[in-house]
Amino acid sequence: MDGKSLIVILIMVSVSVSASAEVYKCADGKYQADPCDDQSEPLDLSNVGSVVAQSRGYPENLTNETIDARQQDSPVNARDKKAEIAQYLRKQKIEREIRNLEKERTKAFKDRDDKIEQLRTTGKRANNNLAGATWQQSLAQEMTAVMQQGNTEVESIDRQISVLRSELKQL
Repeated sequence: MDGKSLIVILIMVSVSVSASAEVYKCADGKYQADPCDDQSEPLDLSNVGSVVAQSRGYPENLTNETIDARQQDSPVNARDKKAEIAQYLRKQKIEREIRNLEKERTKAFKDRDDKIEQLRTTGKRANNNLAGATWQQSLAQEMTAVMQQGNTEVESIDRQISVLRSELKQL
């Protein structure tokens, strides 16, 4: 088998394997395997193989039978290629989940800090008497509760990120 035949077979195997996967284009211009939003529709990639073949100077008249016959002689196993693609897509999904969790973590910190600042501002209006001191003590307890709640939320997100990162390392 010559080098051109092997290249044609590899291209066709990758095109035929990836043809079963759907690809979506998001508003930010990125492409991904999962829908970007509820209105996302998969891109039509039905002619990608012929475009690649034409750009490489390969014959357009390759049929499924020709490709199947060549694949039998090929050392490339279609199942291995599918597994490789599935693993790649899983890695992409995990990385996306990690990015989303990191955004949630940042938002949790900001929300916590905003609530505490709001309570501090409220405490400045307290009178300089027993009632004011009691109110400030109540606000301090509420700040402690907000801080604990925010820290618990961040720790939960950190654990989720840690699990995803260890899963990513195993892939």
